[in-house]
Amino acid sequence: MSDFVLKTDGTPGVTSVSNLFLDYYMPGANGEYVKVYLYLLRALNCPDISLSVAGLADVMDKTESDILRALKYWEKQGILSLECDDANTLQGIYLCTIPDPVAKKSEANATVSLRQEKETPAPKSYSPEELNAFAQQSECRQLLFVCNQYLGKTLSPSEIETILYFYDQLHFSADLIEYLVEYCVCKGSKSIHYIRTVGLAWAEAGISTVGQAKERTTTYRRNTFAIMKAFGINDRNPVDPELSYIEKWLNTYDFTLDLVLEACRRTMERLHKPNFEYADRILTRWSDQKVHNMNDVLALDQEHQKKAARRAPASQARSTGFTNFQQRDYDFDELEKQLLESQH
Repeated sequence: MSDFVLKTDGTPGVTSVSNLFLDYYMPGANGEYVKVYLYLLRALNCPDISLSVAGLADVMDKTESDILRALKYWEKQGILSLECDDANTLQGIYLCTIPDPVAKKSEANATVSLRQEKETPAPKSYSPEELNAFAQQSECRQLLFVCNQYLGKTLSPSEIETILYFYDQLHFSADLIEYLVEYCVCKGSKSIHYIRTVGLAWAEAGISTVGQAKERTTTYRRNTFAIMKAFGINDRNPVDPELSYIEKWLNTYDFTLDLVLEACRRTMERLHKPNFEYADRILTRWSDQKVHNMNDVLALDQEHQKKAARRAPASQARSTGFTNFQQRDYDFDELEKQLLESQH
């Protein structure tokens, strides 16, 4: 196969794209994310383009959540940096020099011991002498008293060790720990296991101040109540297993709220009652199939319909033999629904 030469009659404008981006970052990225980045490069050399999240969403025919997901993805890759105000409103985007992943890997290998030191430490058991030393610190003593009040009981030894783990090993401030416990209790959970789960998620996210925690929890709380409402649950807070599912969908799978609500809608449409387990099956399947937005969901639906249409003629062809035999027409969706209902 011969090479070809690309030509043009006019004098084209030029948008420079780093070879590092093309070689290392573009191949593994979602195509929609790539389009957002390329558009930003184009806008960099065109001062007439007015940039906003809403404007980008209109140009790309995507939702604003899709645009923000793309921006956050590139920020994690070190391609750009997002500049936000105190209200977490996007004020600017700084396009960084494209990192060389080969050089980064070499640097990472050279500093592996340093990284290990920064990993989240495992909880340790405190000796009676150490516990007594903490009890002598006024800040620590006040912290444990406040936690007693929030949980409405005297803390057990394991609960005290969990609080001290945040204070002594993760270096959370007393104010941040108080807010952590308050937040979990207000969500309807006094379980120290759940408090530990949320606290570790904050540590992994780099949250070190109450302001950062409030920013994260405000969005999470709003999304949580939206999910409960989608299930028709308006008269109570979510319980621990439900909170674990929601945490998984929004943070582990990193799904946008509209995708989670769509899974809830399909669950209610199929079962006519809230069922977190069934919704989780839908969202786990979408995660495995690399679903990022509603367009991906619609594409899966269309593919499913095509496969069903191809199976129908084959099924009819097989039914021509043994015409005196009365075949059963099983509704597998209905059988699945009955099976789920029998388990609850």
